[in-house]
Amino acid sequence: MEQVLEFGAREAAQLFRDAELTVAALTHRAFAYDTADKARAACDRLAQTIETAAEIGAQSIIMTTGGRGEHSWSDAADRFAAAIAPAREMARAAGIQLGIEPTSHLYSDVSIAHRLSDTVEIARRAGIAPVIDIFACWFDADIERALATSSPLCPIAQISDYVYGDRGLPCRAVPGDGAIPFETIIPAMVSSGFAGWLDLEIIGPRLQAEGEEAGLRRAGALLGELLVSAGAPDGRST
Repeated sequence: MEQVLEFGAREAAQLFRDAELTVAALTHRAFAYDTADKARAACDRLAQTIETAAEIGAQSIIMTTGGRGEHSWSDAADRFAAAIAPAREMARAAGIQLGIEPTSHLYSDVSIAHRLSDTVEIARRAGIAPVIDIFACWFDADIERALATSSPLCPIAQISDYVYGDRGLPCRAVPGDGAIPFETIIPAMVSSGFAGWLDLEIIGPRLQAEGEEAGLRRAGALLGELLVSAGAPDGRST
C-alpha cells in the first residue's frame, strides 16, 4: 500500500494496464481492534486501501489481524470480526476479497493468526478469506486438514521454503532448496480446490546472494512442474 501511494495509484494503474498485468493482491498493514477507537481508525485506514485496490484493479487485499492486547484469543477473534465488518461490506461492494494470513509468533504484536487452522477460524468468524502462507504454517500438526479447508477459499497463497538451521528472519529460500514438502503440499492444495494465485514471497539473503531473477525463475519452474503433475490446467493455478 505504501509503495502504491508513494508512486501514485492512478500512475500505478496505468502502468499495470500498459504492461497487461493483472493485480492479484494489495498488501495492507495490520488491522487493529483491541479498543473501540483503534477499531474505528483501522476501518478508516482499510477503507482507503480498498479504494486504492479498486483503482489499481487489485483482486484481493492481504493483511494480518492486529494484536490482541489484553484480550483472550477467542475474544480477540470475535472483536476482530466485529470491527472489520463495515470494511468487509465495502470490499464486497467493490468486488475485492479481504484475506488474512498466518504469520510467525514473533509477530504476535500484529497478529493472532499463526497456525493455518486458526487463520481459517478467524476468517470464518469475520466472513473473509484465509490466505495460505506456507512458510508460516507448513509445520502445523493439522496442516493437511487445514489445507483441505482453506484451499478452496484462498485467493492467493504465498510460497517460499525454509532451510533447517536458519534462525534469523528474513530467511526464506527458493522452493526446493529447503525442508518444506512442496511435492505433497501443492497437490493437496490443488486436489482440495485451490484456484487462486501463487505468490513467490521469497525475501532475505539467500535469494539476494543468488540473484532475484535466477532464483524466481527456478521457483516458477518447480511450481509449474508440481502444478502440472497435480492436474492444474496448463500448469497454472488460475
